[in-house]
Amino acid sequence: MQINFERIQYLPLICGLGYLFLTVALFFEGVFDWPVDNGSVLLVFLIVSFFAIGLGFFIGVVKKGSGRELSSWRTFYRVGAIASIVLVFPATWVYTGKWPWEIFSVLKNQGLAYEDMLVALEADESGIRGYLAIVKAIFAPFVFCVIPFAILKWKELQKLDVLLLITHIGAILVFSLMRGTDRETGDLLVYVMMASIVVVARLAVKYGRFPFKISRVVAILFLLSAVFIFTLTLFIERKESRMGGAESFCIAKGVVCSERDARETELFKGSAFAFEMLTAYVSQGYYGLSLALKEDFTSTYGLGHSSFIMSAYTKYFDDSIYKRSYLYKVSQAGWNDKAQWSSMFPWIANDVGFPSIPVLMVVFGFFWGSSWKSAVVYNSDVGTLVFLFLSLAVFYMPANNQLTQALDSYYAFLFWFFIWLFTSKNKGIEN
Repeated sequence: MQINFERIQYLPLICGLGYLFLTVALFFEGVFDWPVDNGSVLLVFLIVSFFAIGLGFFIGVVKKGSGRELSSWRTFYRVGAIASIVLVFPATWVYTGKWPWEIFSVLKNQGLAYEDMLVALEADESGIRGYLAIVKAIFAPFVFCVIPFAILKWKELQKLDVLLLITHIGAILVFSLMRGTDRETGDLLVYVMMASIVVVARLAVKYGRFPFKISRVVAILFLLSAVFIFTLTLFIERKESRMGGAESFCIAKGVVCSERDARETELFKGSAFAFEMLTAYVSQGYYGLSLALKEDFTSTYGLGHSSFIMSAYTKYFDDSIYKRSYLYKVSQAGWNDKAQWSSMFPWIANDVGFPSIPVLMVVFGFFWGSSWKSAVVYNSDVGTLVFLFLSLAVFYMPANNQLTQALDSYYAFLFWFFIWLFTSKNKGIEN
């Protein structure tokens, strides 16, 4: 079994680093000419940080691991599915001022849906958004595991479980469409793809060969492609709706703009807009990082790595912590941290400074690699959840510190992370 795993043990690392280096290439050689005057420093920092992730991953997969299946998975699964279905009703009302059955009013204009959400959040007439956030956080560990467990345990699902899964996915899509936001569908895409990779890897390690016939491979690829195309199409349509069309594209009120020929065909305009938008989303954070690298370090004392922690402290105490952060400093330099991204690294550096980042990336890579081995070699369901969380962090690394941005995602990650550490030490968890 170990020999078989050695053939695929670096698969997530190869895919993850390949994606990250692609985003760096799009930043430096893409369609936008970013006004960066410390490009060499930025590039060296990114290469060292990515190398540190690779080093940590290597250590994580070669060390001895442990883990086992979660016997109580169905309880977590059903509670999570029911919670997401029930919470979609108050959540859509609090975040948009509308109920889920009003979804047809926003389907034609996702840009307007996003604007309505911002207005509703600003008004917060109900005054219960903070309480709803706490309730969502309590159930977040359960909600998060629904999609992964459905894929991991597909053959064990009962009719009720399948019904709950369909309704759960419907609740995710309704919430996303009502708000006009992409995080929900983006997360869903990552969960489906990475959990599917774990399933295939488990079977490959178990049987010592690729586990599926060509016909099944085609079917799986078709399904994953359909999910990807749907997510990408929805993403592009939303951005075009928010920006009033595909005629031009500027980032951060003109920091950089694309150049268009008035004689372009509509098809070319649409394709160019799609590529520019994707490029902007996966690489703009590096510009904010370049600005942060030029600023002096003033520690935020462990509060600056998380948006919601820093926001809560600022709201209930004072704003001195925020003013010490790199995010505030890049905002003062003209890069609005409320509207633009600066990658994961300034968030972490708020607390520890940039020189410490490579060391923390080694630790990050270690847990990423260790959880991958735990998920595949030892069939650890909890290890799979931790692996998915960390893979999601890699996916969002060019944008922000996604795991700690919101209370629900942060709590869900810590919940499963510490359970994984406990179960790895004690060889499993029972009912």
